[in-house]
Amino acid sequence: MRIIVSCIVAGMACLAPTISSALEVVTFRRDGQLVRVTGEVVTEAVDGGVLVRDRANVFWAVTAEELEERREGDGPYTPLGRTELAAELLEEFPDFRIHNTANYLIVHNTSPAYAQWCGALYERLYRAFRNFWQRRGFEFTDPLTPLVALVFNGPESYRSYARQELGEAVESIPGYYSLMSNRVTMYDLTGTQAVQPAGGRRLTSTAQINRVLSQPQAEFMVATIIHEATHQLAYNCGFHQRFADVPLWVAEGLAMYFETPDLGSSRGWRTIGGINPLRADRFRSYLSRRPADSLTTLITQDDRFRDAETALDAYAEAWALTYYLLRRHPDRFVRYLQEMAEKPPLLYDTPDERLAEFLEAFGRDLRGLDAAFVESMDPPR
Repeated sequence: MRIIVSCIVAGMACLAPTISSALEVVTFRRDGQLVRVTGEVVTEAVDGGVLVRDRANVFWAVTAEELEERREGDGPYTPLGRTELAAELLEEFPDFRIHNTANYLIVHNTSPAYAQWCGALYERLYRAFRNFWQRRGFEFTDPLTPLVALVFNGPESYRSYARQELGEAVESIPGYYSLMSNRVTMYDLTGTQAVQPAGGRRLTSTAQINRVLSQPQAEFMVATIIHEATHQLAYNCGFHQRFADVPLWVAEGLAMYFETPDLGSSRGWRTIGGINPLRADRFRSYLSRRPADSLTTLITQDDRFRDAETALDAYAEAWALTYYLLRRHPDRFVRYLQEMAEKPPLLYDTPDERLAEFLEAFGRDLRGLDAAFVESMDPPR
């Protein structure tokens, strides 16, 4: 449940969007090393800092102090093709292998069976996500490059790699999506003590893996992986631009709407649009202490998601609001998402602007909407 944003990007302010597909070579110095990135400058800061997208669709935030040189490249910006991207990934992770699917590169050092299971699960999510939104009139766009999932062979190797981005939170997070690298990073869940097969036997088929990860004790971990993969889809298929000021209730609400797969179904997510029991129960328990301005703060501020004391309630309310709006006001919700998709990177709205956007989409009677929303999620008994 955590989208990773570089602190360098968070510190860049007063940026103006740059509309250009020209190729540039940007050279900068970081941690004593000279780094050269070839790509397109997505956004330029007033002080000269830049946000660069390289040909692997990785973002690099370069401050004015780090920047050494900018020069024109040869020709227009073009993303790497599948073969080139795979070669770059194997150069970065020389002890890993790649499992190819229609839309993903699964970069892994775990068993081929687990990589195949991940690929099949992600492809089911991709199809379900695309079909769900296309049926509701949202223009789903194909990713710029194949989507990358990095799968480590166990929690220890995963934590060693991910600690640089997650810090100590890595101990409780089995996977995450990074806005900088555009990757989902995770580990082989079948190696964890909670779900390990009897006798620690090796799982050699996707059917065996599916049976093990269908256990109730594995549900949260699988849901987290799908949650992060849904973020990846939203940021690559036309729903949000990376580093745009999309309210967290929107980004997290979408991810939670899809986060629990039906592992018993080979045809996809049959449970899309159903109640998410974990989130629903949390929201109902929150209602007894929910302040009158809860909906307003959810819409206008992201702080509740970042505070450990309020985060679980914020996530639950974001799921509940997404569920309610998609059931009661689906056309308005799609139009609202389309507006969110147009937001440029690193330009931030004020709380008043966020509230105005919401009211324009869903009507001026926020109090009436809030009452109907709460009643629908906690009907009279």
